[in-house]
Amino acid sequence: MKTFICLIIGILLSLSQPILAAEKSQTGLLGEYYALDDALEDFPTIGADKKPTVKRVDKDINVDSTTEAWPGTQLVDHFYIRWTDKLRAPKDGNYTFFLESDDGSRLYLDGKLVVDNGGLHAMEEKSGETELKTGEHELKVEYFENEVDAGCKFSWQPPGKDKEIVPTSVLSPPGSAEAPVADAAGKSGLSGEYYALDDALEDFPTIAADKKPTVKRVDKDINVDSTTEAWPGTQLVDHFYIRWTGKLRAPKDGNYTFFLESDDGSRLYLDGKLVVDNGGLHGMEEKSGEAELKAGDHDLKVEFFENDGDAGCKFSWQPPGKSKDTVPTTALSH
Repeated sequence: MKTFICLIIGILLSLSQPILAAEKSQTGLLGEYYALDDALEDFPTIGADKKPTVKRVDKDINVDSTTEAWPGTQLVDHFYIRWTDKLRAPKDGNYTFFLESDDGSRLYLDGKLVVDNGGLHAMEEKSGETELKTGEHELKVEYFENEVDAGCKFSWQPPGKDKEIVPTSVLSPPGSAEAPVADAAGKSGLSGEYYALDDALEDFPTIAADKKPTVKRVDKDINVDSTTEAWPGTQLVDHFYIRWTGKLRAPKDGNYTFFLESDDGSRLYLDGKLVVDNGGLHGMEEKSGEAELKAGDHDLKVEFFENDGDAGCKFSWQPPGKSKDTVPTTALSH
């Protein structure tokens, strides 16, 4: 059982994040996303007291040019992103780095400008070389979008290797940060609203309509193993509630079995009907329910709450003629 002090610290830290708090141990890039009021011609100056619209950990930078909202956010035009990190060089040697972006981007390593792809332009790639010693190096990538298409890709070519997107395995965020939290309407995944609560829970809480979530983000699926650590991508440890909403796409007509495995309680609604009820206080436990579905989209809501101790939740299905597996991102939208 975790102490009352740990609970208070966790809640205060989570509330200090603008939309998302990120998991300290998570690999990837710490991304700070800023929605701006005015058109941009070059990299903006961000005041030290300005809070990011979204703060999360991104596993890499690999976004194709699009006129849609930036993946996992509602940012379309007039925004700026700053990614900071440690980059781990596997060996001594000459490294080539590439930034392909629309509009501008630039890369700093150990405080030195390595790639400058600034200005207003369509998707365009520039590169730069630098000698690196084995080990970690301070990294910063900046990107801004004025309007219309937006995209950014960060690649490298280590000594004796082929060019590729800089992988998550060589990145580690410099501090705590996840996850998408402005929703990207019409995108895959589920809209997750996370609420830090003041009191112990025995069952699903009632959330007032005017209560703002501590964290709001898009989750690609629900597949969290039981843990005593903070919920992945957040600072939430005990006494919290999550509501996931979206659409579930049934690929064909037929009988579907749905599974919720959780600690503590969880429940699933499809088209307003309760399909799986796994409520109450308990360890990691699975319950299931069946539903006849027509091919196409169905309204979905999954609720989960955690009192204290371990926490986890997994959402699976068994479509007609298929094996049981985690409900995939491709079948979810919000």
